[in-house]
Amino acid sequence: MDDIGPALLRLVREGTGSGGPLTDVAIHAPGAPTRLGPGSVVLGVGVTTEAELRELTAAMRQAGAEVLAVKAPVPPSADDMPAIIEVNRDASWMHVAMTVREQLLADARTRVRSADSGAELFALANAVYEAVGAPVTIEDRFSALVAWSRGQDRTDSERIETILGRAVHQRTLAEQRERQEFERLHAGTEPVYMEATGADRLARVAIAVRAGSDVLGYIWAAVTGPLDEEATARLREFAPLVALQLVGLRTETSYARRQRGELAAAVLGGAADPVEASRLQLGSGPICVLAAAPRPAGSTGSDALDAAELRRFADTLEYFLAAVHPRSALVTGTGVVYVLAAWPAEHATALESAVALARDFLARTPLAGDYVVAVGGPAESVGRIADVRAQADAALRALRHPTVRGPAVRTVEDMALAVLLLHLADATEALGLPEAGGALRRLRREEGRDGPLAATLAAYLAAAGATDTAAEALHIHPNTMRYRLRRIREVSGLDFADADAMLLAHLQLRVNELRTSTSHGSGGSRKESG
Repeated sequence: MDDIGPALLRLVREGTGSGGPLTDVAIHAPGAPTRLGPGSVVLGVGVTTEAELRELTAAMRQAGAEVLAVKAPVPPSADDMPAIIEVNRDASWMHVAMTVREQLLADARTRVRSADSGAELFALANAVYEAVGAPVTIEDRFSALVAWSRGQDRTDSERIETILGRAVHQRTLAEQRERQEFERLHAGTEPVYMEATGADRLARVAIAVRAGSDVLGYIWAAVTGPLDEEATARLREFAPLVALQLVGLRTETSYARRQRGELAAAVLGGAADPVEASRLQLGSGPICVLAAAPRPAGSTGSDALDAAELRRFADTLEYFLAAVHPRSALVTGTGVVYVLAAWPAEHATALESAVALARDFLARTPLAGDYVVAVGGPAESVGRIADVRAQADAALRALRHPTVRGPAVRTVEDMALAVLLLHLADATEALGLPEAGGALRRLRREEGRDGPLAATLAAYLAAAGATDTAAEALHIHPNTMRYRLRRIREVSGLDFADADAMLLAHLQLRVNELRTSTSHGSGGSRKESG
């Protein structure tokens, strides 16, 4: 409570609970199922009446949850067990959830790490805030958020967006590069003042944090004007202290992440036995595999820049999972980020929960605008994870294809048809089979590759034989549609009553559409590998 501050949260009742450690955030909405447990901080979204408060505190007592947050004004309650926190009525619940989760993570770090590691960065950020009189963020070299200070209620929407998204938005990064802000920071060791870029934005003072010539990250202060000499000197003095923490954090987390990543990669590839896999601490329940990658259109054309953007995406996703779903492991492959998302053994909707997890991340994170996620599983055992990963890879390849539109998160089942068609296209190409045979070959011989009759047949098959629907799709009169269908029979000899002949024509048309889109697109059918 002291770290977050009374502008957002205010303790109104201490409660009579056990005082055990807090470990998770549970979001409760009246009428919706909520998984409460010991150590949960329960966010009472929509709780406004005494009856709703009593019902929720009774459920919390049964589950052993001891801290409740509700928006002002807090309804009266006779149950004195949970501690009650009053939330600023104008605050976003998403902001509250992310802020509380980060504080729980910081507390966890202080319990399991030395005092000189990651949690110290938040203390340093607060110290810089006090020294320069402006709210600050500490970011790594990829502009992923590492820590932030108090006082963010005095900043602007761009800063809040960075905190909620755990990284600087890609749009903002592009603007910073266009203004050559990073070049200015890298050119010297002094703080750099940057004018406000809009009427609703604050100016910034930033300094690059270095270990020798290696830039580890940046300190950014949101200011109303240039800092005076004393504040500038204090900011300069803090840079090497932040550098020490970033070096320690990078060394500590890099080794741990590398070890965990290598083990998770072995599990994904089917090369880890159950004893080795147990070191990931994913439990014995169902495990889903999430495969994420940018759409081909999102490529920058630079392999190095694409790799850096993928790394930023992976880092941000890892921060998100640590706060929201710690029973997970992340692996960065070649052009793909994989997540092993585990669930308790009794969890009956693991696949649906994994889809919701992916959608939640994409919705909250500014880096994820061009990304798609394929979700496979669940695997009921470690031995099945490699198979589920292969299915997720196939679904991701289909999801990234230029012809595919729609939601950014899909399951393997959602993408089954596109997966099968792409494999059929691969087999057709590998065997050297002609693009068109039988009736479709005769139709092309009559009118060429992309004539109106072929388009009419494709629309008719796509409409499952509904003439009026196909005519509407082609923007022609139904009578014109019927005339063209008669011409197709005459020219090609296609028997519309022969299910096999119709299936072959339909498959040939769909496969040709995939192959044409791939050759004209940006490599959407390229296989990814871990």
